[in-house]
Amino acid sequence: MGVCGERMGRRIDPAERARILTDAAQRSRESRWSAPGRARVVHPVHGTVVVPHSSNLTAIQNAAEVWRCDWAEITDAQVWVAEPGDVPAKMPYII
Repeated sequence: MGVCGERMGRRIDPAERARILTDAAQRSRESRWSAPGRARVVHPVHGTVVVPHSSNLTAIQNAAEVWRCDWAEITDAQVWVAEPGDVPAKMPYII
């Protein structure tokens, strides 16, 4: 077992670690937004949005990005099958 922060016998500096984590988060986000399914997410405060769907969790995460809120705080949303012809929201630009 290596020391925390080692990879293949070498230490990873904090800047490289941050880049690796950022890249992994971006790949995960792109994967969520490229899902083939579509879902309609309905929230009593934020409204309704159609988003890519591979699971109800990813649909809520995508909807939260569109609504610009924390997905973990969305506890009362409903996820429904989108109607044929519904166009999903575009992936928001995140700063």
